[in-house]
Amino acid sequence: MALVSRAVAKWRLAIACLDSIECEDDTRDDYGYSWLMFVDDAFNRHVLNFSVLPSHGMRYGKPDFYLYTRNNREVPEVLFIPEDEDHLKSSYFNGSNDIRVVTHGWMSDYQIGWLQSIKDAFLRHYDLNVITVDWAYLAKNPIYPWSALSTRFVGKQTAKLLDACTNTYGVGRHRMHLIGHSLGAQVMGYAGRFLNSEVHRITGLDPARPLFELPLLPIEFRLDQSDAHFVDIIHTCAGLFGYEDSHGHADFYPNEGTTDQPGCPPKRELLDSCSHGRSAIYFAESIGYPQGRGFRAYPCDSWEKFKLGLCRKNKAIMGYLASRYSRGDYYLHTNSAPQYAIEDAF
Repeated sequence: MALVSRAVAKWRLAIACLDSIECEDDTRDDYGYSWLMFVDDAFNRHVLNFSVLPSHGMRYGKPDFYLYTRNNREVPEVLFIPEDEDHLKSSYFNGSNDIRVVTHGWMSDYQIGWLQSIKDAFLRHYDLNVITVDWAYLAKNPIYPWSALSTRFVGKQTAKLLDACTNTYGVGRHRMHLIGHSLGAQVMGYAGRFLNSEVHRITGLDPARPLFELPLLPIEFRLDQSDAHFVDIIHTCAGLFGYEDSHGHADFYPNEGTTDQPGCPPKRELLDSCSHGRSAIYFAESIGYPQGRGFRAYPCDSWEKFKLGLCRKNKAIMGYLASRYSRGDYYLHTNSAPQYAIEDAF
């Protein structure tokens, strides 16, 4: 408990220091683990030494918001958070359509392949306002703790933009779905929290574990089911780069949710970037399936019981078509290559 208390105290201090580069370093005593392995969205591997949070070197910058619709699929419109009581200005935003917001993780940007695939799939199958959040200036800081801390700021900015969408076009929060991978999932958790948990749904794609679940922080500092009316999480690198435990209303564990996802090379020296990225790839594929089809999963107490065939009732769908009424842990198998979904096999 003392270890977690120290970590939480330092997290609060670091958040408070984000706006002050003169903040004193109060993190000299050790807490938790001194290093971890992690990967960015482009599958580059890094050694994280975060036993001491640096007092200098923070990159400052605001996220950019890009709107895509069926009228501008390839060339996005830049959206700006209006000042004071001004309304959001857009040539393409359609107030009759729902909003989907997607963002990337550490050392990445909005042009990463999986994110663009999700955007393209949305617009191919649905008439939506798709907003991509590009926080690359903050995410590409090689000092991982600063990028992790920045998720709060980016989440708050995202919430402000969504408030402007509501104020200008009348799009209620029940028509908003936020999706983020790794650190991006933590961004969306903060966005939901700053929207007073009124947003309809947040999907966490293998939410980042270091400095959120390891050590385990209070719910106000990490994505969990209190951040939206429905939070679903897809685990594909559980216990390493992604959440190990269940923190959503519905937690899906394809292939046990751990490393060595089918089709990924065997992990070496605790490194598995391929599995970490599979959550986003599974989600992108799920968008194209009709209702009730795709990644069929089953509630179960454990992967071992699922493998023994003891859980074959009350199926649920993993991914975009997941039911908001789903609750608990779900398990499923996937193929090793597209099409990844196995609809009729256990």
